Amino acid sequence: MSEEKTNIKNLIFPTLGIVSIVLGYFLIDFNAVYQSFKGEVQFTTQDKTCDLHKNSCKIMLQDGTSFELGVEPKTIPLMKPLIFTIKSNNQNLENLHLNIYATNMFMGEFTLPIKNLGNGNYEAKGTLPTCPIGDMQWNAEIRLDKLDKTIGARFQFKTDK
Repeated sequence: MSEEKTNIKNLIFPTLGIVSIVLGYFLIDFNAVYQSFKGEVQFTTQDKTCDLHKNSCKIMLQDGTSFELGVEPKTIPLMKPLIFTIKSNNQNLENLHLNIYATNMFMGEFTLPIKNLGNGNYEAKGTLPTCPIGDMQWNAEIRLDKLDKTIGARFQFKTDK
């Protein structure tokens, strides 16, 4: 009887261990766990006097990376194609996205891939939705993932409609 119990224990514990690992693999979002260790994104916001309707705005991040964002056309029309030009002192940035969302009303979040054009020049293309209320305030964010934290640049602008 004792030998039988030992054999059962030798089978049950490894089997439970394997089942736990397989379930953990499918049920746990390890990226979310990793992101929780990194904490909130530390954003640097553009100078309040900078207006993307007039010229590009520049932000220097904590690690020395700079981003200069410009929008064409300068009127920043809604429901028409926009080109977001980005200049950086870092020429080798990869997997960048421009996240755009309205701050005074939920209009969805728009994630635009940023294309590396070379020599520190980047570009993203997209269209912003229209809103019947008007005077929409928007944030356009670029995030850089570091090993222990995420930092980012937050550009702010308004649209008429």
